Amino acid sequence: PFWLKITDGLAVFNVLNGPSPLPSGVSAPAAMAEDAAAEKDVGEEVPDSVVPAESELMMPYEVTSNTLGIFDGYNFYLRSFPVWYRWRPVPVSRANEKPENGTINGVDFEQTMGRIWLWYHLVGPEADLTEDDLCVELSCWQVQVSVGRDIQYVKGKSTGKKIDALTGDLFADVRVKLSWWELTQDPDGDGKWLSIALTKHEHRGWKGPWFTDPFHPHRRTSFPWTSMVLPPPKRDDDKLARIQPGMPQDVEKDMFTGMLPEKICTGVEQQEDEWTVTLLVHLDEEAVEVATGQIPMEELFCADVRPDGLHVYMRQEGLTICMGQLSGSIVPELSMWEISSVRRTNLPKDGRIKCPAFFNPAIRIKLVKAEHSQHVWGDIFSDFAKASFDPPRERMSWTERVQRALVLAPGAPLKNHVKAENAVKMCARLETSQDTVTQRAILTLHLDEALEELAVKFKLDLTTFFSLKVSDRIVEVCVVADSEFTMLQGDLGGAVEPDKTTWEIIKERNTPTSEKEHLCLKISLAKAAGSRERWDTVFTKMEKWEVGKRLQQEALENQAAAVEAAAAEGGEASAAEATAQQTTN
Repeated sequence: PFWLKITDGLAVFNVLNGPSPLPSGVSAPAAMAEDAAAEKDVGEEVPDSVVPAESELMMPYEVTSNTLGIFDGYNFYLRSFPVWYRWRPVPVSRANEKPENGTINGVDFEQTMGRIWLWYHLVGPEADLTEDDLCVELSCWQVQVSVGRDIQYVKGKSTGKKIDALTGDLFADVRVKLSWWELTQDPDGDGKWLSIALTKHEHRGWKGPWFTDPFHPHRRTSFPWTSMVLPPPKRDDDKLARIQPGMPQDVEKDMFTGMLPEKICTGVEQQEDEWTVTLLVHLDEEAVEVATGQIPMEELFCADVRPDGLHVYMRQEGLTICMGQLSGSIVPELSMWEISSVRRTNLPKDGRIKCPAFFNPAIRIKLVKAEHSQHVWGDIFSDFAKASFDPPRERMSWTERVQRALVLAPGAPLKNHVKAENAVKMCARLETSQDTVTQRAILTLHLDEALEELAVKFKLDLTTFFSLKVSDRIVEVCVVADSEFTMLQGDLGGAVEPDKTTWEIIKERNTPTSEKEHLCLKISLAKAAGSRERWDTVFTKMEKWEVGKRLQQEALENQAAAVEAAAAEGGEASAAEATAQQTTN
């Protein structure tokens, strides 16, 4: 996080977590507030420490932000989704059901569809508290703030003095790993502000920070009638655990999906009337479920809107979904976007979609035309480019989806984050070997011991429960539940021939002397010519952020290759045009 100063007054925002660590109406640290007051005197020189050097500015000078994103005076950067879509009329009675901001028992809050921020004003004796004096504990459904340095735990509960206004059951589940807190000095010197940033599990608006109904879902007890009904799984983040102040160090790495725009998007539609332009980016429902099992929906996409153009791309990977030059002018700061389910009408005529009413999630971006461009343009974009999307696909039946999801996550078949975690845990152990005679590399994935019993219980053929994707250097194994959740992905020690890959499900003993057996997935890869020497390392597991970095590197290499090809075909003019396009991308 960093501070940015604007010309008329002060504003604070954080590029990653949206609103500032201070609530609305509180604008900047005390030192900057004093400098702003001094600046109002005409002719008085502003200290160099307040105004950054021109080379240090990352964006234009005037900056403002709201629950949609950041406006720098020219471009509008859409980064978060507001609770209410501004272009859809909402009765006042309903608007109060999901307030974007408010105050409850002295706690200010502000929320988007992906995050909610809590601010508590520490005044009086509490103003002397430091980060070492505060103990903030968080679970996926509770938050508790206590005061004390040497807090003891009795039966798992802290004995510190609780701040009641910041202690309670949350309205819905949050992602503990992507949440944090910090302590900020009040700009007027009136105490301090304790801010807590919570990342939601689901893309939805909350009625408020706290759960106020009689029975919280996490407090309910399960009474199964038969062995087919399983209780919800016990997770590590179900219990309160102390979190340290400050944003997690590797939070950006946790935001990568490792997906290409071609896989998560299935098409783009353009619409217009006299006053607005609407862009619909259709999404693949299965791919969205897999991605949101790891990160919030709000962190998947970005859109940069300028007066004459638009650029939509994957937020962390930086890979372009679509971009174009508009035929007229718009007012960027009036732009709006949302994610909703839409009925798709212009389906491809290849017969893949048989459903008479096909719905899929989509990003709806609405742009407001400038006053001198308020007429029908005809061609909305004078120049438009997009990724080569995979065609839309129809999902398997609901019964089969639930059946498969029950094998992967018996107690939580509808929770994407649980299924994503269980898919990774499905591979209990990995063994690698090389056959120097047949010139093959062998991966043996030892699967969870409970898999076979669950497959029998829910009557699932395990030969259809896995999918394998092989390129010349990368292997990805997925669990096919209601969506394909990644179980293992990594880099091979050399090149292989993907079309000669074989795999099978076998059984092996738990130990050489044990009679118990478990299932294994055995993958045999044929080494390519030039890589048939013995590899130092057969397989190296890759995290999602490593896959995302690999995709970025491949995109840059492809662009460089396009520049070279254009130079070879069309000479210097084509090379210059391709270089300009590469810079734009």
